Amino acid sequence: MPRDQRRLDHLTWPEFKERVNRTAVIVPLGAVEQHGYHLPLGVDGQLPFHLALEAASRFPAMVAPPVWYGYKSQPRSGGGGRFPGTISLDGGTLTDIARDLIADLARQGQNAIVLLNGHMENTAFSGEGADLALRDRGAQAKVVLINWWEHVGPDVIDRLFPEGFPGWEAEHASLTETSLMAHFLPDLVLQDRLQQDEEFRPVPAYSVWPEPIGLVPESGVLYQATGASAAKGALLADHIAGEIVSILRAEFPDLAD
Repeated sequence: MPRDQRRLDHLTWPEFKERVNRTAVIVPLGAVEQHGYHLPLGVDGQLPFHLALEAASRFPAMVAPPVWYGYKSQPRSGGGGRFPGTISLDGGTLTDIARDLIADLARQGQNAIVLLNGHMENTAFSGEGADLALRDRGAQAKVVLINWWEHVGPDVIDRLFPEGFPGWEAEHASLTETSLMAHFLPDLVLQDRLQQDEEFRPVPAYSVWPEPIGLVPESGVLYQATGASAAKGALLADHIAGEIVSILRAEFPDLAD
């Protein structure tokens, strides 16, 4: 594997030291959870990692190794914890991980820190970790939390879903994630296992504990992935990376080249 100067884990410590506070550090946040019959368990970490690398090609940034595990998968947005292979953290654990990572980067003088999230359920707990880390260390560092799906514009949504958008919670393992994976990591998309004949069955808009059996489709796909393609993934990746860079330029103008 050739060295990639965008990747923090590929740098030597003197190279990292040279870049501290001259670039942003992007920490991808993911999860290990089911993504249907056709996508791997690590989708939620892979997508923010590769989107971060794309953004780092356009803005001065180091991409840290992803936090692969996330908060518990929920039936309404991830299929839930009943699927084998879904391995999750308690909310307090994820909060502590985010807090520790931010605090240790800030300890080394890194003031521009970005959490790029690929798993909806991570949002509140990673945000809490950021708040606690800055409360502990004062206001020298700035942390920006970005959920990539929240920055797909309506014009792109209309192009991808001409018959109507089902909503981001239903888009788990569906057209957008499948298309992005087909663009970034096509060998990990099992096209012959796509379930294209499953009817969209909305999950109830409330939560129940313990998690009910049969709440989500057997495949774990909350909406059809029909029509997913690498070309659509390329469109999405370019658009999302551009939106991420716009945020970084706005929040960290001193780093913009």
